Amino acid sequence: MKYDIPVMGTMAHSLVTESEDEYDAFLKYAKSNPDNCIFLVDTYDTLHSGIPNAIRVANEYLTPNGYPLKGIRIDSGDLAYLSKEARKMLDEAGYKDAGICLSNGLDEYTIRDLITQGAKINSIGAGDNIAAPKERVGGVYKLVAVEENKEAKPRIKVSNDSIKTINPGSKKVYRFYDKDTGYALGDVITLNEEEISKDHYTLVHPVETWKKTELKNYNVRSLLVPIFKNGELVYQDPSLQEKQEYCEKEFETLYPEVTRIDKPHEYYVDLSDKLRALKQELIEFHQNEIAKKGKEYVKCAKKN
Repeated sequence: MKYDIPVMGTMAHSLVTESEDEYDAFLKYAKSNPDNCIFLVDTYDTLHSGIPNAIRVANEYLTPNGYPLKGIRIDSGDLAYLSKEARKMLDEAGYKDAGICLSNGLDEYTIRDLITQGAKINSIGAGDNIAAPKERVGGVYKLVAVEENKEAKPRIKVSNDSIKTINPGSKKVYRFYDKDTGYALGDVITLNEEEISKDHYTLVHPVETWKKTELKNYNVRSLLVPIFKNGELVYQDPSLQEKQEYCEKEFETLYPEVTRIDKPHEYYVDLSDKLRALKQELIEFHQNEIAKKGKEYVKCAKKN
């Protein structure tokens, strides 16, 4: 705004996962932003759910009311392949002017490769991997729950990229320390109501579940502390020096094998059994919904 540079954007995954149904989420977005509808289509399944639902909303709401389907955005998976399939689907539905935006941590090398592979691109969402060093610590906001009747209902985003399939629900994080050495043994992410045994715990890899680490003789502490309660600030912000001292102290608890620059050992950040079961339950729910309704989505999308 300061330099009078035009700004553009698309919907976020949270706007999709907030609703229990992807079509409803797209329809709400279209009604709130009809002049610039670019649907984010990879929340659950790009080809069998996302694009068909985007076309269906265009058929049933945008076009009848004189609004254009500006386009779609794909943010995960094989972008070159998905963009080509998306172009076919949009063209067959009569939306040849609808653009395709590709994103997902793109840099100059992946953009070059997409062009070489013949990806169908009208715009690119790029920035973080071009403007900032790859060695940075990254973080992305994702919606994990929605409050309904004072209860947190878990939500999930499913992706072909396993690292982008989020962990649902309200959670806690615990860290284990070896009683003898003081070194950190690993972290576990649990559901909010879970408590950790003080005597024995088994860390299980969140994806490769056959990787297990038995823990005994440890101290454990919760890493999360409240900052706001009921809208009130309850946290005393440490001074810059105190933050520095805290970081140095915690860094010293990491094994040298974890902190080495070349090929560091993986630091364990695993999921509790309950959280892993909830995650799998929600993944299977959405997969089953797409399996049941996939043909219906495509059929509705082709009605024009």
